[in-house]
Amino acid sequence: MRSSASLAESSLVLVGAGHSNISLIRRFAMEPLDHVRLVVIHPDSTAPYSGMLPGYLAGQYSLDDLFIDIAALCKQAGAHLIRGSLERIDAETKTLHISHQASFDPKTLSVHYDYAVLNTGAAPAKSFPVSHPDCHYVKPIRNLLADLPRIDSVLSEAHRSLVIVGGGAAGIELAFSFRARFGAEVSITLVSKHPIDRDQALKAGATRIRKALAIRTITLLEEVEVTEATDVSVTLSTGVSLKAHVVCIATPVTPPQWIKASELASADQFLTVDSNLRVVGCDGLYAAGDIINLTSQRGRSGVMAVRAGQYLAESLWRLIQGRSASPFRPQKKWLTLLNLGDGEAIGIKGVLSYQGQSLFQLKDRIDRNFMARFKFNAMNSQDEMRCEGCAAKLPGGTLISIFGSQFEDGAITVHQGASRIRSVDALSYLINDPYLVGMLTMRHAVSDIWAMGARPTTALTVVAVERALSKRLEAQELSYAVAGLQDAAMRYEVDIIGGHSLALEQPMIAVAIEGECQTPMKKVGAKIGDEIWLTGPIGSGILFAALASAREVGSSIDQWLVSALCSLFDASQIAIREGVHAMTDVTGYGVAGHLKEMLHESEITVQWAEQIHSFASVDACVAQGIQSTAYLDNRSYAGAIGYGAPNPVLFDPQTCGPLMIAAPSAIARKVIKQWSAIGLSPQCVGTLTTETS
Repeated sequence: MRSSASLAESSLVLVGAGHSNISLIRRFAMEPLDHVRLVVIHPDSTAPYSGMLPGYLAGQYSLDDLFIDIAALCKQAGAHLIRGSLERIDAETKTLHISHQASFDPKTLSVHYDYAVLNTGAAPAKSFPVSHPDCHYVKPIRNLLADLPRIDSVLSEAHRSLVIVGGGAAGIELAFSFRARFGAEVSITLVSKHPIDRDQALKAGATRIRKALAIRTITLLEEVEVTEATDVSVTLSTGVSLKAHVVCIATPVTPPQWIKASELASADQFLTVDSNLRVVGCDGLYAAGDIINLTSQRGRSGVMAVRAGQYLAESLWRLIQGRSASPFRPQKKWLTLLNLGDGEAIGIKGVLSYQGQSLFQLKDRIDRNFMARFKFNAMNSQDEMRCEGCAAKLPGGTLISIFGSQFEDGAITVHQGASRIRSVDALSYLINDPYLVGMLTMRHAVSDIWAMGARPTTALTVVAVERALSKRLEAQELSYAVAGLQDAAMRYEVDIIGGHSLALEQPMIAVAIEGECQTPMKKVGAKIGDEIWLTGPIGSGILFAALASAREVGSSIDQWLVSALCSLFDASQIAIREGVHAMTDVTGYGVAGHLKEMLHESEITVQWAEQIHSFASVDACVAQGIQSTAYLDNRSYAGAIGYGAPNPVLFDPQTCGPLMIAAPSAIARKVIKQWSAIGLSPQCVGTLTTETS
């Protein structure tokens, strides 16, 4: 049993996953604070490291090299990861207003903090009118990466031109990396409002930078502004028009909108902090990165953000424990390393500058060492680890031994000629985000109703929050879970008519669901010759087993969430209308286990498909021997149906899994065409036969 010493009575909330905050998550993973609950607010499960972006664009690093897995880091720290964005702050009540990334109905969550660190990053500056169809901002980096296929497509054609706006370190490295990416065929122009020498971090290397740009046939225009970007050109302050098939903007950043909405900004709209990086006039509120003003002649930089993170990881721990902390002392000089994209770099520090391959090797070593700090060794396979979510279900064999038979997805009663379908389901916290767990539990419960061809109508809920010393923390967690349940209920057209709440050592959420239809679709009824189709990919149990053992699968879990929260009501109605023989949803017993339940003839076997489509990273996890703790029980439960299965993922427990149908080929084709039309990715996993698979 958990001791009272580990129960939370206060909260440390990290908003954003910039360089400073990831250092704080790491510190918490290594040295948790007694009685403190760590909450991280970030839109995604991963965050890109800006220092390796030029190398990625130049082809020196892979996408995996570029990203820090925030979900894995939070898992190791025992932190709540709320996938949301900051809208505004009420510093007087110490409340953060958050827009959750997964919300169907746009609304805000109120997150109270005792201590909070703001490290969201600034916004791109809109410094001139833009109507250009291919104008891309360097920040936020994730948006630039999403735009990259479009940039590649446009610049792959003959006689293309690229204009980069912004002559700071970001714009300069972007020019070098794009030259390496596209070769000599693309014309590249770098436009700088000020001479390079004006930037104190670059001044000593200005001559080297100009020479390196010239050698790589990159045109540099200094003391010139872009006044407009239209059609396929940009207009300069000199009146000259430059052809530009693509425009990339790397100008200085502007404060994010939430600062203005919070009425916390100083005269220049950034945050003013004191010597402890505390936002002036705001108790318990700290900030770092490029959203703050510092008394440093070097301005905003990634180096400063990393140093601030190291400082906060020490000083905040002291302050929270009631001890004093020394003031933050920003560096006045540091080594600036510019990646030239071709194996060389320029190094600048103070009045000195150098260039060569050894400088790139130094930068590469620094960047890789920085990223390595946020990777935890995978847990030993012998460690006791029990999967959560639907993988926590008791084995199918256990239930058969007690109840003696198999059941439909829901209980059926008839009232005034209509069938009422009732079911109950529950999820423990497979994700440490109460709002998302609320959404997922509702989605998981209504799946049983859809699987029987019914329309969900009403629900009762039970929410068990994590026990804490602070009643405020328990109430706040309850509010998140209820908000998630309500949001999902609205999406799936369910009325929540009552419920119950409690606090436990192990948090969980349960939903009792009811639906209606005229004639229920039965689970049993698959016939010889039927094809077995799923509405989408599988493998969620493997992903969460990987996450629990410190593997970096955060981005894959984000992709799974899109599928997991998708409504399958229309898909179930299509299947019924076309006359499929049987239908169920794939949950804790995996595809093979639930397929076994669909068969009424013991002599039927399965000719499995050669290829099974799963979520991103699942195949790689399987190759590493990762499997859910329910895998062996599911394989045993499937029995002969699992013989010849081409992939272990067929025994993987699924949370919010796909629908599975059995239908003759002609009917299946009609269903699949319609499923594809509504945005699903159906796959055939096998055909029923009497032959040995």
